[in-house]
Amino acid sequence: MQRFLKTRYVRGGRGPVEYDCWGMVRDARASLFGAVLLPTLADAAPGNLRAITRAHGDVSALHGFRIVQPRLGAIATAWMASLCVHVGLVVEADGRMLILETDEPTGPCLTSINRFQARFTRVLFYDDQDLPRADAQPTD
Repeated sequence: MQRFLKTRYVRGGRGPVEYDCWGMVRDARASLFGAVLLPTLADAAPGNLRAITRAHGDVSALHGFRIVQPRLGAIATAWMASLCVHVGLVVEADGRMLILETDEPTGPCLTSINRFQARFTRVLFYDDQDLPRADAQPTD
């Protein structure tokens, strides 16, 4: 996980040194939890919240994501009204479940679930944990 915390926030970043929130979630989820690497969502331009929201729906349907309670490996989707505005990943650090996220101006950080939820209209957690996962080689 430390590898992700040492990166920089860049809009549209897909790694390995510069990430936006989606780029970090897709790589960290695959690296830390052995999950299938999700699409880059190149068509969902940073700042285009309607396109990002549509992409969220497409990825959820295509990969069989379901709404779950917060759990390790789940994607935390942050909403303002009906628009998906940010994502993070539920991870464990110091024996606690936290959200690994990156955004302006803070860059990569770990945030408590309560603090993450307080910033948005609603937060929904998605996972496909019951589905097979790809074999991923940890990079940390």
